[in-house]
Amino acid sequence: MIPQGSTTKAGVDLARVRQAVLPVLAPHGVDLYDLEWLSDQGGWTLRVTIERPGAVDDSGGVSLEDCVEVSREVSAALDATEIIEPHYTLEVSSPGLARALRTEADFARFRGRTARVKLAHPAPDGQRLLRGLIDEAPAGRVAVVVDGKRIDAPFADVVEANLVFELSPQPKKQPRQDKGKGGTPSTPKRS
Repeated sequence: MIPQGSTTKAGVDLARVRQAVLPVLAPHGVDLYDLEWLSDQGGWTLRVTIERPGAVDDSGGVSLEDCVEVSREVSAALDATEIIEPHYTLEVSSPGLARALRTEADFARFRGRTARVKLAHPAPDGQRLLRGLIDEAPAGRVAVVVDGKRIDAPFADVVEANLVFELSPQPKKQPRQDKGKGGTPSTPKRS
């Protein structure tokens, strides 16, 4: 779900942009995850974030090829409608590793994954920033297991929430064995 804040930002009607973009996405089997109009170092960027419905992987089920094809077609559609007057850069991407969790459905969809949740009001234990595994919660609430303790909070108190990407531990490399010395590790020679 895309936040429905102000539809006009810096002279660009995002509702009209959304209407122009949505028909381009449908044939590719992707949904609009987010649409942002950003100013960066004196230039403008339209960032279109796409995902496949129901995808639970970090890429949102979107490949690089999907992004390239959608970018080409969105660019053509926007050029044809002349909705955006200033010069801008178009970016099309997946939600990424630290995707925002915006709805209760997002929390349900990513249950069992690690998230960082910032609350407007402290949770019952006094914490405002929760980092832990998303747990099942009743409607209108979110639950995060932090250090083995389940913490519930009203969904309305969630100010910001993102998935947290964690690298899985890699096995330690074994020291190289010098074949000519009967299995003892080799030591570099100094000149």
